[in-house]
Amino acid sequence: MLGAIRNKSKGWVAYLIVGLITVPFALFGIQDYASRSANTAIAKVDGEDIDINIYYQELNTQQRNLQQQLGSAYSQEIDNTLKQTLLDSLINEKLIENFANSLDIVTLDDEVRSVIEMNQAFIVDGDFSQDRYMQLLRLNSYSPASYELAQSKSLTRDQIKRNLSGSAFMSSTQSKQLNDLASQQREVSYIVLKTDNYEDQVSVSQNQISDYFNENRSSFLEGRKVKVDFVELTLDGMDEPESPTNDDLQSLYDENAELYTNPERRRAQHILVESEELANDLLGQIKEGADFAELARLKSEDTSSNEEGGDLGFFERDLMGAEFDKAAFAMNIGDISEVIATDYGYFHIIKLTDIEPETMQAFEEVEEQLVSLYIRTSKEKLLFGSLEEFMNLSYEESLDMVADQFGLELKTSDYFAQGSSQYDAKFVASAFSPAVIDEGENSEVMEINSEKFVVLALSDLQPEREKDLNEVEDQIESALKRAAAKEVIDNIAENIASALTSGDKQMANQLISENNLEWVSEGWISRASELPFDVTSLSFTLSKPEGGRHTYSAESANMLTSLVIDLSGVKSPEEDSDTGISALYLNQENNEMYISLIKQLRENAEIKVFTDLL
Repeated sequence: MLGAIRNKSKGWVAYLIVGLITVPFALFGIQDYASRSANTAIAKVDGEDIDINIYYQELNTQQRNLQQQLGSAYSQEIDNTLKQTLLDSLINEKLIENFANSLDIVTLDDEVRSVIEMNQAFIVDGDFSQDRYMQLLRLNSYSPASYELAQSKSLTRDQIKRNLSGSAFMSSTQSKQLNDLASQQREVSYIVLKTDNYEDQVSVSQNQISDYFNENRSSFLEGRKVKVDFVELTLDGMDEPESPTNDDLQSLYDENAELYTNPERRRAQHILVESEELANDLLGQIKEGADFAELARLKSEDTSSNEEGGDLGFFERDLMGAEFDKAAFAMNIGDISEVIATDYGYFHIIKLTDIEPETMQAFEEVEEQLVSLYIRTSKEKLLFGSLEEFMNLSYEESLDMVADQFGLELKTSDYFAQGSSQYDAKFVASAFSPAVIDEGENSEVMEINSEKFVVLALSDLQPEREKDLNEVEDQIESALKRAAAKEVIDNIAENIASALTSGDKQMANQLISENNLEWVSEGWISRASELPFDVTSLSFTLSKPEGGRHTYSAESANMLTSLVIDLSGVKSPEEDSDTGISALYLNQENNEMYISLIKQLRENAEIKVFTDLL
């Protein structure tokens, strides 16, 4: 199924973080490069090339991903950071790859096979699909050899990280101190002030609006818009097949028997209790002749079934939990199980009362469904049979030629901006890709969903333009009013906090009353408490109150909200509890070790970057 993978071949899987933006790999992180030769290098690491084709192929993928996520926020600065980060990532991975080779670390074929077969992108009806695997590789212009090779090298590099795990350590005293801090609780109340309640109290002049516009003209740009031509190859557009014969339908019925099979169902009573000792006692009573249904009514914790004598009705496999299923589907009618422990701390006693065997719907009952399935299956074969030719022609010819060749309609979009929600995100990102918008090429064929594949080309481009004042006047006025209202609520919050801190409760209460404010009491909170306006995080930054006094603070929650926080107490739980903070700290230490290893490898390596090719 999978090609042989050499244990010590060189490959790569690029990962990328730009600032706080993480770009996920939907399916692949590699490109087809195994068959290439005589490539120009973008960089050299200890004399070994990093192929410029790999760099640009991965760059194009990551640009599309980021453009799709960020829309109009995607900028030249982000693009430059993306390029440098990608190059650094490729260099780091080459360093780790060489380091792993020097240690004779290898990845076995079976490991690679297991990783690929567990990839959800290749799973169909719960099992790995070789057809789906090859289809997706072909659709994305990848070869099995290069994909499998890259997975092998990725796993080999991961072994370096795993070998570093556990190297960091922490003393019991340090662990306790961290745990005490993490489990600390604080008694908190707060007041919320919102700009919405004060915007009517502030005014903005026309001169202020004009000045703001003139000083911030660059903020009032309308991004470029595109109109594109596109062609869709769809399942619905495939020719209707000839009417199926009875033999066709019978074959389909036999091949898809599981679709028309009613699974075995079983019926049982059960008693559910929290104590294993009580469960064993009840089982003993049942074995001595006690009535199962009566004990279920009296003792079972399952309130949904105890009044029915513990009757659960009929159920299929995988509905009642692994432990329950294992017992219930191994019993005969009338059997009573031993005590069965669950992962949730409860204990079952089960009595099997009935079995409905697996049955299969008759051919005649599902004949109409089979006709629909036959039509769909036939169309899918036509669709995927046409796909490779569609992709090749889209790469080589104009869209009108593609449309004419396949008998499809050449469609044209409305004008839309980058990040638009008017069309599918893949469609929009592709329309603004460098290949389409700068080089005038057809896009790659996009899989919008399993039934639709689309290729597009630029029809028209509206350049970026600066908006007129009259287009943004209302927007500016609202922004200036919000800013002025924010100053008002910041001052009120500061005055209330200062009055309370100085002991002038009369002044504080007067301000609270005049502004129709009220305290929100949260009581004792932990670091995990989910409170609005980031109150939890802000509360844990305040200094601990001393001598029975409170700590008061005015805080800006965001551009629309200000707070007054009252911290009245700090305590640690009486019982020790593991917050997991030590494990997080050690994980961070392990990451730091990995970063240090990269730094050391870079310092000792000969790295040459051909910056003119970036």
